Amino acid sequence: MTIFKTTKTLTFVTCLAIITLVSSIYWLYSNAKIKLYHDALSSHQQTLEHEINRLVEDRRESAMAVALALSESQQVRDFLCKTCEVEKPSQLDFKDLLEQLALHTDYNQLWIQVLDTKGVSRYRSWTPKTGDSLIEARRDVRDILHVPRVVQEISVGKFNLTFKSMVPLWDEQQTLLGLVEIVSHFTPLANKLKRIHGVDSVILVEKRYRDQLTKAQTGVFVNDYHVANSGTNPKYVAFLERLGAQGIAGGIPEKVYENHVITRHLIKDDTGLILGYWFTFEPIEKLGFSEIEHLNKQYLYASIVLLVLTLLLIFLYIFKQRSDKGLSYYRHVLNSASEIIFVSDYSRIIEANQQFFEFYSEFSTLKEFLSKYRCVCDTFEVEKGYLQREVDGEFWLDYVVRLPDKHHKAVILKDGKKQFFEVKVAQIDIYDKPLYSVIMHNITSQEVYKQQLELLSETDTLTGISNRLVFNRTLVQEIQRAHRYHSELALLMFDIDHFKNVNDTYGHEVGDQVLVTLCEIISELLRETDVFCRIGGEEFTVVMPETSLEQATQTAERLRKAIETLPSETLPTSLTVSFGVVSMTRWDNDKTILKRVDDALYQAKKNGRNRVEVAEDSVATTNQ
Repeated sequence: MTIFKTTKTLTFVTCLAIITLVSSIYWLYSNAKIKLYHDALSSHQQTLEHEINRLVEDRRESAMAVALALSESQQVRDFLCKTCEVEKPSQLDFKDLLEQLALHTDYNQLWIQVLDTKGVSRYRSWTPKTGDSLIEARRDVRDILHVPRVVQEISVGKFNLTFKSMVPLWDEQQTLLGLVEIVSHFTPLANKLKRIHGVDSVILVEKRYRDQLTKAQTGVFVNDYHVANSGTNPKYVAFLERLGAQGIAGGIPEKVYENHVITRHLIKDDTGLILGYWFTFEPIEKLGFSEIEHLNKQYLYASIVLLVLTLLLIFLYIFKQRSDKGLSYYRHVLNSASEIIFVSDYSRIIEANQQFFEFYSEFSTLKEFLSKYRCVCDTFEVEKGYLQREVDGEFWLDYVVRLPDKHHKAVILKDGKKQFFEVKVAQIDIYDKPLYSVIMHNITSQEVYKQQLELLSETDTLTGISNRLVFNRTLVQEIQRAHRYHSELALLMFDIDHFKNVNDTYGHEVGDQVLVTLCEIISELLRETDVFCRIGGEEFTVVMPETSLEQATQTAERLRKAIETLPSETLPTSLTVSFGVVSMTRWDNDKTILKRVDDALYQAKKNGRNRVEVAEDSVATTNQ
């Protein structure tokens, strides 16, 4: 009887415990699921916000790179120049450039406009109409012609909401010729977001611009808001019509409607003025919850453990089975991620996913990795602007956690090639000792493309040496540095004597090859610290830090003799060059030193060419 009662009691307690356990777990997971759902929507909004901002920033940088490249184009300068002796082109044609941009990049649909100093449009890539003045119609054109400078902005015009990149054009005498403007649109950005992430977009221009859009590009309006991007889904346009003007301007950042997640992102100009709204539409089934679930894993795991500890030991085995399955699931999620993910207790790595070992392929376990490196940061390359073991005297983990909104990047050398990573760190505070979850996303392709654009904007396309933009920037920086540390600075300026005869006799293609050959020869004769730039057709400069006037004069004479004595088979005809040399005084700035070296070069030309002249304000004498 006693055994029977004990068995009955145990059965009752077991059933009660099972019911309690199931009910508690169900309650915990129901609440966690609601929170996960809300977190997933917020994460989706933040992810799209980051992606849209990245697309916009890439678009602005690319448009500016094209504008800077065109500002260095001799063809454009000759087209606007009124006093040039060369035969000026009657018309500009950037068809090939636009086709190359559309073929090799995602940045198609760029409009190019060239204006003269009176604000008259001399060339438009999207229409044959030219000759009209924009001075009265556009304040930005008036401002940049009045105070020439590089300008980037997002604004609304007659056609649409667009990005504008404007760069002044100068001739060799630093006389303003006009400006080049690159106009780019939002449709390619919406198309790229759809192509990469499967997200549809409807971009609306603020309704206060309704009367201004006299030539609205798409011709579609929703409650007086102009639809800026073409190819929109009519279903989503109809939804915005039902939402109404008040809902468009004042709606919540994200909502769910008919199994679609809808988010709204503000488009502002540089002053913070709202110009439009970017609505995105994505089927709710495409939303992934795995990352949010991973972030909440420790919370759920700890909750289940606390609950199980209150139950009978009889359920320990059942809990262990469930726990093992849960850990296997989360391990699968971690290993399926394309990013490198690891957990550190600050002093060492305690967990890492499969992608970690695929990148650090020489190691198969964390023990092997830690036997060679104390920290992942020991594999970081030491480069300015990138993460290192210590940043500004602070351990890299502390630095990243303290500045979560900053874009942190690291460089790691793998198989002799640089790999770039975006690094994010989250602190986990559910234990006595904090843990750090680190995600490293490979952004090598984006960084390489960005560096290629920067190189394009700073390199002379013919000779491969630095261009006028680099010279202007370097001269200012070196003058400031020389004044600050009381060091010496010299500047050479030279051009080729009678170079026009080479072009007239052999043609411009041969003349271009002569420039390339001379630049290669001179580059080999200069130091690594010297900055060699082409600032005009056959006019060049060399910025020489930490160099006295005597040393610079000797270098100029050595370069002059090297060119004068070149073997006959090197060039189609013998050539000579004339040099101006100047050293910086404590009264010099970039304009005065450039004026003095230009005067010295002029004196060398006046005194018979093929010689070196030192600026009159310098104390050294000229080496004949």
